Amino acid sequence: MSGDTVQHLADVLDARPPVDNAELFYYLLNVREQAWDIIQSSLSLREDMACQDIQHIPDLQGAIVGNMHTYTGHKSPVDWIVRSWIGKPETGFTNIHLTCWLRDEIDAPHLGMALGTAPDVFCYVDYLPRYDPAISPEHLEQYHEQMNETWITLRRHPAYKSFNPVHLYTRSTLSPIAVCGLLPFADFQVVVEPVMLAYVRHWVQIVQNAQPLPPEKRAGLKARDELLRRTIVEKDPANILADRMLGVPMRQRLVRILHAAEREQ
Repeated sequence: MSGDTVQHLADVLDARPPVDNAELFYYLLNVREQAWDIIQSSLSLREDMACQDIQHIPDLQGAIVGNMHTYTGHKSPVDWIVRSWIGKPETGFTNIHLTCWLRDEIDAPHLGMALGTAPDVFCYVDYLPRYDPAISPEHLEQYHEQMNETWITLRRHPAYKSFNPVHLYTRSTLSPIAVCGLLPFADFQVVVEPVMLAYVRHWVQIVQNAQPLPPEKRAGLKARDELLRRTIVEKDPANILADRMLGVPMRQRLVRILHAAEREQ
């Protein structure tokens, strides 16, 4: 569609003059918190305190430019949730995350969600498949098919503008129902925001209704999950933006936390 973006997010940001996006940032943060409320009110969780020393993330000058909270399941099949943000709203760039990874006792898809400003609204939500989709049609039909019509309706809407990652690996991680857009706030608010929250509500239902996986299938699923989780965050081309703001050592630590290399035992 005309108007879709095929650029690195850093290049999009660099091509635009700085703009104070504080009001928009807090709006998007509230959307993320609505999604978080849906999840935490439905799934039993506990906060993991291994990274509590950087719950407030400092930049290179010591100013707070982010927030990081992590969770794991308590009597629920959740393995690792990251609820975080980094950015400088007054200059235009923010990145807000809510990623939910499941344990190997079920094979329901993981949930990825992100919002941000560059300075238009970046939006992403997806059900990350647990198997190779091309050879696992039953998995897609069981967990993704119910949102397919929602995705098609969104994709056909003239106000929706896709963000197509230039980075080949990142693009390969998107499922067939991935929502990944970059568009003006007014269009996001009307067209995309309701869809993102609908994805979250449906994902919670999927997790609640998922049946236990036979024990003999769990080890392979766990190994794949951990490899995928680590590779996605280590290869994220947007890491360059965190390097600029936080410095490489802090960004490396945040990446470790994102893939659960730092957690309570």
